[in-house]
Amino acid sequence: MERIKIALTPDHRGTNSTTFTGRTEGEAVRKTLDLSSKDNDNNKYEITIPPQTTSFNPSFYLGLFFDSIKKLRGLDAFKEKYSIVFLDTNSTIKNVLQKNIEECERKANNEYLGKTGINILL
Repeated sequence: MERIKIALTPDHRGTNSTTFTGRTEGEAVRKTLDLSSKDNDNNKYEITIPPQTTSFNPSFYLGLFFDSIKKLRGLDAFKEKYSIVFLDTNSTIKNVLQKNIEECERKANNEYLGKTGINILL
């Protein structure tokens, strides 16, 4: 099955920003993209991150995707339905963004499993 593209745009980053940041901002983009209804269908999606993006913060990721992770019952199922693709051609930037997404996924998984804050250390 071919994935349906969903494009994050520079406008989703905010005015004059190269960074996706803020949980509230991620939640607003989630509504704009209507991800809640997409969570319920049988399609698979490719989320594209635009060129000139320099950072993708966990706060934005959680605002954008955490409800989907919960709805789909975990990060693995989420990643089957939604893949993330970087459109920047600069390999250094792509590597930075890949590390950002890995950190986002780690934080999302910890939150999903209830392993946040001090209880991670216990």
